[in-house]
Amino acid sequence: MTQTATDTPRDIPQPLGPDSYTWQDFGSWRFHLMLPQAFVLQVAHPIIDAGVGEHSVYKTDPWGRAKRSTELLWPIVYARPQKAIEMGIKLRDLHRTIKGVDKHGNKYFALDPEAYSWVHITGYDATIRMHEMLGKSPTAEQRRAMFVEWRQLGKMMGIRDQDLPATESDYWAYFHGIIRDRLEWGEVVQDLMSPEHYLEIPKPPGSRIPDTAWGLILIVMGRFMRFNLRATLPHQFREKFQIPWSKTDQRLFRAWCGVYRVLHALTPKKQRLIPLARNAYRDAERHPDAYHLNTIPEGAHYDIG
Repeated sequence: MTQTATDTPRDIPQPLGPDSYTWQDFGSWRFHLMLPQAFVLQVAHPIIDAGVGEHSVYKTDPWGRAKRSTELLWPIVYARPQKAIEMGIKLRDLHRTIKGVDKHGNKYFALDPEAYSWVHITGYDATIRMHEMLGKSPTAEQRRAMFVEWRQLGKMMGIRDQDLPATESDYWAYFHGIIRDRLEWGEVVQDLMSPEHYLEIPKPPGSRIPDTAWGLILIVMGRFMRFNLRATLPHQFREKFQIPWSKTDQRLFRAWCGVYRVLHALTPKKQRLIPLARNAYRDAERHPDAYHLNTIPEGAHYDIG
C-alpha cells in the first residue's frame, strides 16, 4: 500500500560543512563513477520505476537531466547553510508533483516514504564501496562519522527520522532486504542495462563533434560505461537478476581500479572535485563565517510535509 507523507513542522536539520566527509566525497569525480549503479538500484524500486518512466527525460535529454540534478541536489551539500536548507525544501516540494498510476493500475507517489528514502539510502552504500574499490577502506571511526553525516543529509532532504536506519547495522539489513524483497527488473532497469542504451546517447548540447566521431566515441565510452555499471552494482543485485559477471571481468575491474587509484593520487585535491564543489570550497575559504552552523536559529522549524 502506498503511504503519503503527513505535513508536519520539523526542527531545521543542520547543514553539512566544508570540514565534513560528505563535502570531500559527494562532489568528487570518483563518486560520479558510482552514480550509474545507484540510479539502477533506485529505478529498480517499482514506485521509482513508475515515476521515472512517466516523468523523467533520462533518455531524450540525459545531459539536461544530469545538469538539473546537479543544480538541484548538490547545493544541499555545497552551499551556505541557509541556501542548503532552502534547496532541501525545494527538492522535496518538486517531488510532490510526481504521482500517477503505474502499468498495473496502482497509484504511485514520489513522496512515498519507502521510495523517497530509498534514493538516499543507495548513497551510503555507493560511498563506502567507492572508497573500498577506488581508494582506501574507511576506518571504523570514519565510517561512524560518515554514517552520521549520511543521516544528517537525509534529514536535509526532508526524509523523516523514522525512515532512516538508526545504526549502520540496521542500514545494511534494510539495504539488502530492499534488494531481496522489493526491487524488480522493470522497464527502466531493462533500458539502462541494455548495450543499446549507451550507443544512443545524444551529443552534449552545443557540441561541434562530427556525428561520425561521436559514434566512434560512444563505441568506446559506451562499452566502458556499461562495464563500469555492471562492475559497481552490488553483488547481491547482480545475483538476483542474473547479470553476467565473470572472473575475467573481476580481474579487469581490479586492474582498472588500480590504475584509477594511481591517477587519483596524482591529481591535485581540488581537481578531484566537480566545479560546483570546487567553487563551494573556495567560497568557504573566503567567507568562513558564512558556514558557521550556529547561524541557524536553534529550535527553528520549517514545513517539509
